[in-house]
Amino acid sequence: MVSRKTGIMVLAGAVLVISGVIVTSLLLVTKPSIIQISDGSFKILELPYTYTRNDAYVLVTGSAVGGMMLSYILTMLFATGRNEDKSMIMAEKPAEIHITQMAEAATVEPVEGKAQLIDAVLTALEGDEKKLVKEIADHGGEMLQNELVLSLNFSKAKVSRMLADLEKRGLVIKKQYGLTNKVALADKLRGEKNEK
Repeated sequence: MVSRKTGIMVLAGAVLVISGVIVTSLLLVTKPSIIQISDGSFKILELPYTYTRNDAYVLVTGSAVGGMMLSYILTMLFATGRNEDKSMIMAEKPAEIHITQMAEAATVEPVEGKAQLIDAVLTALEGDEKKLVKEIADHGGEMLQNELVLSLNFSKAKVSRMLADLEKRGLVIKKQYGLTNKVALADKLRGEKNEK
C-alpha cells in the first residue's frame, strides 16, 4: 500500500509535468506566416507572434504552479534525507541513563544498605564527579566545601560548578555554613527518609 506522503509526492510530480508541458507548448507555438505572391514568385513572410492576455495568464499560472510543485518535491526529498540521517544517528547513539533516574530506580528497588546505593551511584558517575561524591561518602556523607577543595586538590570554582551540577540532579545538598557551605549527600543516598 502506498503511503500518503508518497501519494502526495506522485501527485505533485504529475502536476509539475503537466504545468511544464503547458508552458512549453505555449512558448514553442509556431509563428503565423504569410505567403506573398508577386511576378510569378512567392515569398514566405513570418509574422511575429503576439501573446494574448489569456496566454499570459496561462504562462504565469503554469510557471507558478510548476515552481511550487518543484519546491515542494525538493523540500520533501531533503527532509526525508535528514530524517533518515537522524534515525541512523539515533540508532548508533547508546541510551543515556540520567543519575536522577538511576537514583529513583534504586530507591524503588529494595537496597540492603546505603553503601550499595552509593556504590550504584558511583558506578554511574565518571571522573571528577565520582571522586567528589566518593570523598563526601567517605567522610560520613557530609563535609564542608572548603575541606572538599583541600582534600581533592581541585580549584574552588571547579568544586563549586560540580556541586551545583550534582545538586541540580538531586545527589547532594548544599547549606550555608558560616563563610563556606556544608555539603551533604542527598537523604535518599544516605538512606534517610525525607521529612518534607
